[in-house]
Amino acid sequence: MYLHTEKLSTLDYVFTALSRTVPSLDFALVLHFAKSPDIDALECGARSARNKYPTTSSFVHGGRWEYVPTAATPIEQTPTTNAQKEIERFMNLPFDLHVDPPCRQLLIQQRPGNALLVSRFHHAAADGMSAALWLGHQLQVANGLVPPVTDPALYSRPTLRDLRPSVRRSKFAYDEPSDPLKTSQNQPSGKRRWINLNFPATDLRRACKRHGGFTYNDLLATCALEVLDKFNSENSASSRIGLWVPMNIRREASGGFGNGTSRIRIYRRYPLEGSFQHKAREVRAQISWCTEHGEWVVPEIPLLTKLPRWATAQVLKTYLNSRSVDMATAVFSHADSWASGAGQGLQSAERIECIGVLHPRQSVAINGTTHRGQTVLTFTYDSGFISDVEAALLSRSYEQQIALAREELSKCKD
Repeated sequence: MYLHTEKLSTLDYVFTALSRTVPSLDFALVLHFAKSPDIDALECGARSARNKYPTTSSFVHGGRWEYVPTAATPIEQTPTTNAQKEIERFMNLPFDLHVDPPCRQLLIQQRPGNALLVSRFHHAAADGMSAALWLGHQLQVANGLVPPVTDPALYSRPTLRDLRPSVRRSKFAYDEPSDPLKTSQNQPSGKRRWINLNFPATDLRRACKRHGGFTYNDLLATCALEVLDKFNSENSASSRIGLWVPMNIRREASGGFGNGTSRIRIYRRYPLEGSFQHKAREVRAQISWCTEHGEWVVPEIPLLTKLPRWATAQVLKTYLNSRSVDMATAVFSHADSWASGAGQGLQSAERIECIGVLHPRQSVAINGTTHRGQTVLTFTYDSGFISDVEAALLSRSYEQQIALAREELSKCKD
């Protein structure tokens, strides 16, 4: 007998409520294929993934997920030479979990065998790890590596880590909340645009290991802090720069399907004249401290889930828009490893990009993936906050920071 309903977790409930007031509480993974499975194979894989992870064939009713076998929509197909414009249209469609399935897909066929698969997930149903598991399974089935799952499984949400006592705020935080980006516009549109930056990762990863004391992820986060600080400084703005960094808090790294991600915040608190190594080690120290002291702990707020969702949405909106709450300057994330099952499926993709979630207080999200020795950073932004010119400036500035880091690390013997 199968369970056909599942109570929303605290994180599910928060994301569902917030989607009433925040237009982009979803994200997408964009997979590039040199040789894509055909549409029938992809549809077979998607049906199997929905059975394996039944949340993605469920609607939200009251405070529960309710499984509906016919909830899913077919993969949308389009042949186009303007992939960016078509993905923007797809990403900016409305997303209502009462009537829309939590996962939608678009297949863009560019030439025979060459295709892009865009998979859009609502954050109430899945985080990045869950999305990777779903897609990994879909592609394993589509490529004939595993048999399809034909019956819906039980709901199986992630089991989260906890820590008591825990801190609400990092000891590295500023006395006041982080500054927003100083941009030329201040009229949110609710429409996302993005720009990608691609560069080789292998030599930088080796250099980080060789020098020790910081990871490749730390180096990428350090470059993000430098870029945001430089952008604000050049626009005569103060520079309390902070990053909102998602963190997997599952007890098992890839266990369960749903939301197993919290966040920590890191800040540009190191001397201006320091080397990249010193700065990256300072970032590593912050991440280690926040991890050890539990800034990532998700508080249980029973009253919140007892309120009507419209009331919860207003409470959360008021809280998150309060200037006393540090929402950081921008989001930063980077994925360079996948769960074993997901990894096997995702290896068939030539390149992976991540179009990020945006909160109105965070005018840009920098989401990175490293796959097949290449890092892709996607700068997702609200076109009402950041112009295309400013987004291009951020991307070029990051590219310059990477070049400086590569040069320094290649010369330094320590």
